[in-house]
Amino acid sequence: MRFRDRRHAGALLAEALAPLGLEAPVVLGLPRGGVVVADEVARRLGGELDVVLVRKVGAPGNPEFALGAVGEGGELVLMPYALRYADQSYLEREAARQRDVLRKRAERYRRVRPKAARKGRDVVLVDDGVATGASMEAALSVVLQEGPRRVVVAVPVASPEAVERLKAWAEVVALSVPQDFAAVGAYYLDFGEVTDEDVEAILLEWAG
Repeated sequence: MRFRDRRHAGALLAEALAPLGLEAPVVLGLPRGGVVVADEVARRLGGELDVVLVRKVGAPGNPEFALGAVGEGGELVLMPYALRYADQSYLEREAARQRDVLRKRAERYRRVRPKAARKGRDVVLVDDGVATGASMEAALSVVLQEGPRRVVVAVPVASPEAVERLKAWAEVVALSVPQDFAAVGAYYLDFGEVTDEDVEAILLEWAG
């Protein structure tokens, strides 16, 4: 299954989520690409858009290969295989570096759109795709501590391994779960870069 772009993926994702009967959900996009998908989902479900901030902790020499991730609360979530690729000192150093990036990004985004309440609400976590699942697990570790009523992970495409792990945390809706999963961008015709400015523009539309 391939998507024209992130907006198209968000529209299809909203269709799949509609039967769940979510009540005025807060839809949390993972920056940056996930925010575009989440924006479409929130509009179509009559929800509210916000972001949940996470940063991938990449492998030495291969930052796109996630060994874990850190969320807004600062907690480091490691993948089961992390110590096969890096030692603990590297992981702690890299996590500290990513926490610093998170702080700066939080300051930037929250100036535009104050954090939406999550306690007692239906929450949907959205990304443009899930490969290892590290970033989504970090996002879940943040959100689940905030007392939501119901939590759903919703993604256009995901690896089978990630879906199985995420099901231990929350309900999962994935439109495509290819057995021969490749990089997330392979499932989009247009997978252009999403900038901080793009995210801020989307958040500004919801700030009122």
